[in-house]
Amino acid sequence: MMPVVFGSAWLGGWFIAVLLAVVAGVMYWEWQGLCGEKGNVANGYALLAATGPIALQIFGDKQTLIGWAVATVAVFVLAKGSQRVFLTVGFAYISLACTTVVWLRGLDPMGMETAIWLGALVVMTDTCAYFTGRTLGGPKLAPKISPKKTWSGLIGGMAGAAVAGGVLAAVIDANIVTVASVSGGLAIAAQIGDLAISMAKRAYDVKDSSNIIPGHGGALDRFDGVLSAAITIALLSLAGGGSPLLWL
Repeated sequence: MMPVVFGSAWLGGWFIAVLLAVVAGVMYWEWQGLCGEKGNVANGYALLAATGPIALQIFGDKQTLIGWAVATVAVFVLAKGSQRVFLTVGFAYISLACTTVVWLRGLDPMGMETAIWLGALVVMTDTCAYFTGRTLGGPKLAPKISPKKTWSGLIGGMAGAAVAGGVLAAVIDANIVTVASVSGGLAIAAQIGDLAISMAKRAYDVKDSSNIIPGHGGALDRFDGVLSAAITIALLSLAGGGSPLLWL
């Protein structure tokens, strides 16, 4: 999947918007499946979740944010039964995060670099956390949520993200120390996103969000860290007046 993801980040525009629309729709479809919501109504909600990235391309930031808020309220009102809150929270989180990735790619300057940075630091976080935790072991990070995650894995993931950020900063002539430090912190955000999805799956006694990716589960299983990291980078960008890659 990496060539498709990083290729769309490089190309931007409708390429990344369409990709994230598909990803958002699939992930929310999986989210509904966790609690047994299926059928035409569920498919309709999944299509609604996919509209954010497309709307951003057509209407711009403010209109899309208003549309997202209205759609979230609509899901809460229309959803029935005991799963209403779960369905609404998932819709708000997944649709906003996927739209945020497209928004980050549209930043001027450093939009393309920020989108590539997001993907690289999450990949390095997941990869280094896995191999460090498996090699060193040690105390569990959150045994009741994800029994295999360790504190050593988290530290290894932070180190991997910091290296990825430092390399990118060197390539684009940004502040290496700043970007590496922020990248290490974002690894924590990515791991929190991973744990959040793990908590949802554990609540419904489900191992994988779906089986659409043979051997790797579903889209939620693969992109959980991207969701939380994207929102965190967006908040940092808004607070700092631009992409953290521009910070001194």
